[in-house]
Amino acid sequence: MKKNKTGKGILTVLAAVLVVAAVLGTTGGVLAQPERQDPAQDKFIGFQLVYEEMPPAIDMDDPDWEEKLEEYPPEDRSHWVEYGTFDAQVDGLGTLAFPREILIGRYDEDSGRYLFPGKEGFNCFLVTRTEEDGGEYVSAGSDMADVQIGFADEEDYVRGTVYFGPPLDDKNWNTEGFDYCWTAYRVYQMADGTVYLDGTGNSYGGVGGFTVSEREAYTTTVNSKTETKAFEAEFTIESVERLTDVAVKWFDGEDRLLKTDVVLPEDIGEGLTLEGPGGAVWALVEETNRLSAGKRTAYTLGREEAAAHRLVLLDDRGLGRIVYLTMEMEE
Repeated sequence: MKKNKTGKGILTVLAAVLVVAAVLGTTGGVLAQPERQDPAQDKFIGFQLVYEEMPPAIDMDDPDWEEKLEEYPPEDRSHWVEYGTFDAQVDGLGTLAFPREILIGRYDEDSGRYLFPGKEGFNCFLVTRTEEDGGEYVSAGSDMADVQIGFADEEDYVRGTVYFGPPLDDKNWNTEGFDYCWTAYRVYQMADGTVYLDGTGNSYGGVGGFTVSEREAYTTTVNSKTETKAFEAEFTIESVERLTDVAVKWFDGEDRLLKTDVVLPEDIGEGLTLEGPGGAVWALVEETNRLSAGKRTAYTLGREEAAAHRLVLLDDRGLGRIVYLTMEMEE
């Protein structure tokens, strides 16, 4: 696994600093200050996980660094908006304030997800939403599986797993040349419920098998009493292959094959129950993926309790969801 700080925002900032420094040096002008807001009061709620092209390795001491940066595809920032400012040190000019840009997420009712134009990926955060009746409820990003949510006096947390495999069109799925990487962009929520990312975060090379975790403390004042509380977001990303079919073989007490059921991922939907033939005492589940055979799992069957086999099914994007194939006996 390779971990890098995201380079796009840093390089953009550096370029902006150099341009402003040049303008001030030649005109003696004063920076126009945008209206200051209070992003410091916004709460960190987790990450937006994006699979994207690896940021370029640019040596700022290289005299040709600007030309090399131009070779990198420009980022579409037409959806970004100014929100507050940040300070940067400029040689000979001291500390200058620059507009801070953010990308606001739009909630999609149909998918139950937040969409970030140009930063399409997976929601891995805990968001507070207000219902039509004015009530508030908390929900975890719909792209995580095995979600755990905890609330306590001193710390809240959200944890989960992102299962990911080859997209349906195989675009950008490269397990050997790491020209693409995962970037976990930090996501924040304003007091009015607005959800956004600010372009900060870490990048990870490879296709999975790592954990992203961050803890942030904040203070609140209620009835003149100041309290400190922390929030932690943690998720693990696991690589899985795309299933092509699942076979369930039913056997009797003498290990004779009675029947074979073959189901396709699209037949399983959000879960599927199969009924075994009379005389079956155990079943073998065989998963086949696009690379050939997958794992095989045996289950003992009983009339009192059904056996459930856990599967990870990938959608068109390559995001995995947990479903269960249940095996039960005839009444």
